[in-house]
Amino acid sequence: MPSPGQSYTTDPGHINIISPQPNRPADARRQSMARLSSSMANTPASSYGSFVDDPTILKNVSKHLPTDPQNALKLPSGDITRDLYQLNAPSALRRSKSMSGNDAERRGSMASQMRLPGGFRRDFIQMQKQKFGYTLSKPTVFTKNFLEFLTIYGHFAGEDLEDEDFLACDYDTSSPDKVDEESPLVQGNGTHTLGGSALNASKETETHKSSSLKAFFLLMKAFVGTGILFLPKAFSNGGLAFCVVLLVFFSVLSYYCYLFLSQCTAKTGISSFAELGNKMYGKTLKILILNSIVSAQIGFVAAYTVFTAENLKAFLKNTLDLEYPLYYFVIFETLCFAPMSLIRNITKLSLAALLANVFILTGIATIVFYASRDLITNGPAEVVMFNSDSWSLFIGVAIFAFEGIGLIIPVQQSMRHPEDFPKVLLAVISVCCVLFVSIGWLCYITYGEKVQTVVILNLPQDSIAVISIQFFYALAIMLSVPLQILPAIRIMESRLFKRRPSGRVDPKTKWHKNAFRVGITLLTSAIAYLGSSNLDLFVSFIGCIACIPLVYMYPPMLHLKIVAKNNFEKGVDIVLIILGGVALVYTTTMLIF
Repeated sequence: MPSPGQSYTTDPGHINIISPQPNRPADARRQSMARLSSSMANTPASSYGSFVDDPTILKNVSKHLPTDPQNALKLPSGDITRDLYQLNAPSALRRSKSMSGNDAERRGSMASQMRLPGGFRRDFIQMQKQKFGYTLSKPTVFTKNFLEFLTIYGHFAGEDLEDEDFLACDYDTSSPDKVDEESPLVQGNGTHTLGGSALNASKETETHKSSSLKAFFLLMKAFVGTGILFLPKAFSNGGLAFCVVLLVFFSVLSYYCYLFLSQCTAKTGISSFAELGNKMYGKTLKILILNSIVSAQIGFVAAYTVFTAENLKAFLKNTLDLEYPLYYFVIFETLCFAPMSLIRNITKLSLAALLANVFILTGIATIVFYASRDLITNGPAEVVMFNSDSWSLFIGVAIFAFEGIGLIIPVQQSMRHPEDFPKVLLAVISVCCVLFVSIGWLCYITYGEKVQTVVILNLPQDSIAVISIQFFYALAIMLSVPLQILPAIRIMESRLFKRRPSGRVDPKTKWHKNAFRVGITLLTSAIAYLGSSNLDLFVSFIGCIACIPLVYMYPPMLHLKIVAKNNFEKGVDIVLIILGGVALVYTTTMLIF
C-alpha cells in the first residue's frame, strides 16, 4: 500500500505512484482514491497486471493486499476499492470469441460437406495424401470440359438421371479450376461459419459456371454426331436444291423451338421438360414428352447399331476378305452393349465417350478430304435439284440431324450468364447448318446417285486411312451407345421401380434392374435388325415419329401457355403446332405406304 501522503493515478497504460504532497488534506486523498477506483472499474480486474511495468511495484503492493479477495467487500471502503484489492488476483481464463484456423483443420470434414456427391471419396483421398504424401495428377482443361459435358448429359431434358443405387455422375462442376479429388472438403482457413459457408459456396458456384464459349462447345458436341453422315444419301433422296433450302428452313425452325423451350424454363423456373408439360397441360403431356424422349433415344441407338454393323462388315471384307450377314455384327454389338448398359456412373464412360468424339471428328475430316479429292479428280457427278419420288425421306433425316433438345435445358442452366443463351444457340445452329449443308452438298455432288447410305463406303476401300476410319468410327459409335441409351433406361426405370426398395438394400431389385437394362438392349438390337434392310428409310422414320413432336410441337405448346402474350406470338405458336402435326402425319404415311 502507498505510504501516507502517497496516492495512485492511472493513465491508459500505467499505474503510477504520485509523490507525497505534504499537508495534503485527508479528504483530498480520499477523492484521489475514489477516482483511481472509478477508473479501474472500467477495466477488467484480470487485465490489471499487464498495466504494471515494474514487477517490484506489484510485489510491494501485494504485501498490503488481503489474501482472500472474495471478502474484499467486507474491508474498509470495500465497495469503492474492491478492484484495487483484486489487483493481484489470479486471472481467469477467458474464452476467445474468434475461431482458430487450426481448429478447423483438426476438425476434419463437416457432415454437410460429406453428404455432397463424392464427398467420402474426396475426403479419403485427401487423408491418403496427408498420410502417404502422394498426389494425383489434376485433370487437364480438355478432360474437365468433357466431364462437364457428361455431367450435363446426366440431366438430359432436365430429368435427374442419377440412379438411386449409384450416382449417375460424381463430377463437381461448381469449381473446376479449384476443386478436384484431392481438394479437402474443409479448407481450414477459419472462414467457415454457419451462415457464411453456404453463401460463399453459392458465390463460388456462380463464379465457376460455364462461360458462353464453353456452352457453345457443349452444344456443338450435342448436335454434331453420326446423323451428319446420313445426309449425303438424304440429298440424293430429296435433290440438291430442295435439300439445301429445307435444311436452312429446319435450322431456323429448330432455333425458335429450342428458344421457346429455354424461355419457358427461364420464366417458370422449372428445369424439367416433362414437368413443364405436366404443369401446363397435366399428366398426359408429361407422359407424351417422356415417351417421345425414350422413343427418340432408342431409335437413335438402333440406327447407330445398323451404321456400326455396316462399317464392321466393310472392314472385315476389306482387310480379311471375309463376308458375313449383317445380323452377325448386330449380335456382336449386342454382346458388347449388354454389359456396358449396366454402368450406373456415367463418368466411368468418360474415356469411351472422349475417344468416340475424337474418332467421329477424325472420320468427318477423312470424308471431307477424300470427297474433295475425288471431286477435283473426277469432277462433279450428275445430280438432280428435286427428287419427286423420294423427297419425303429427306425430312426425317434432316430432323434427325438437328435433334438435340435433350441438352438445351441443362446447358442453359449451366451458363454463368443464361441471358446470353439465345446468342449461343443461334451461333451453334448457324454453324451446324453450314456444316450439314456442306457435308451433304459435297458428298452428293461428288458421288451423285451412287452415294451410299453409309458414305464411308464411297471412299477408296483399299486405302489404309479409309479402312482405319471404318474400324475406328464403328468403335466410336459402339463406345457412345451406352451414353445415348442411358436417358431412356433411367426414365423407364424410375417409373417401373418407383415403389420398389433401393438396390442398395435389396439385391433382388438391383438384379431386376440389370435384367431390365439387358432387355432394353436386346429390344434395341431387334429394332436395329428389322430396320437394317433399308437404313435411310429407318432413320427418316425415327426422325418423323420421335423427333417432330418432341422438337416442333411440344415447345410451341408450352410457349403458348407460358410466354406468349400478344396475338402474333400466339398465332406463331399455333401455326408451328399445326405444321408439326401435318408433317408428322403426312411424312409417316408416305414412309409406311
